[in-house]
Amino acid sequence: MAKTCLITGASSGLGKATASLYASKGWQVYAVARSADKLAELAAKHDNVKPVSLDVTDSVALASWATALPDGQTFDVVILNAGTCEYVDVADLDLAAFERTFAVNVQGVVCCTRYLLPLLNKGQRPTLAIVSSMSHFFPFTRAEAYGASKAAVAYFADSLRVDLADTDINVCLIEPGFIDTPLTRQNDFDMPFLMDVTVAANRILDGISAGKSRLRFPRRLSFILKTLSLLPYGLRNKLASKMRQ
Repeated sequence: MAKTCLITGASSGLGKATASLYASKGWQVYAVARSADKLAELAAKHDNVKPVSLDVTDSVALASWATALPDGQTFDVVILNAGTCEYVDVADLDLAAFERTFAVNVQGVVCCTRYLLPLLNKGQRPTLAIVSSMSHFFPFTRAEAYGASKAAVAYFADSLRVDLADTDINVCLIEPGFIDTPLTRQNDFDMPFLMDVTVAANRILDGISAGKSRLRFPRRLSFILKTLSLLPYGLRNKLASKMRQ
């Protein structure tokens, strides 16, 4: 019997690439996103992809969908990948941008966890994977909303792992750097060590298959940012300010 995974944000970018990869490996894939037409295109390419048009921030719709699943339906892997990025101007902080960013990146993850955690295939070492970002390792200009949301979801994943330590559920925190997707192509700054989305999807599949609790890629960027985060606080702030210019 084929294993089953569910991936949010599966209509484009990293989510789409990961859903396609799992499908190509013979998994039954539940592809979740708001864009029904893009999901239909994905499903047309893979017979084992089930399109699920849902907004991860809509707790009522998500609860209704989960309740309506056939009895006995479980998931071996759930990847909470749906996310958004909005940059802000400190001179006029856009409160709506913060609300939108946190609604998807944080509340969406919590909402999905609430309703999908009970559906994980107990006894088979299932994985709940949560996608954060390396952005929260270091303070970047105009990233107050995005970076803070990714820091929040990373803490959520780590805390969740503690509370699930007595179960067989593996909580995997995924912290990618710059991945070549439609979202990052909107950036107007240099993106060091930009990674192909297919390579990133393979890193996710391989890491989850190996039972990893944390995935960071590309490694070169991870090493640089973690090293910068170890600098004395004042020096780190000065360096961050110079990088803004």
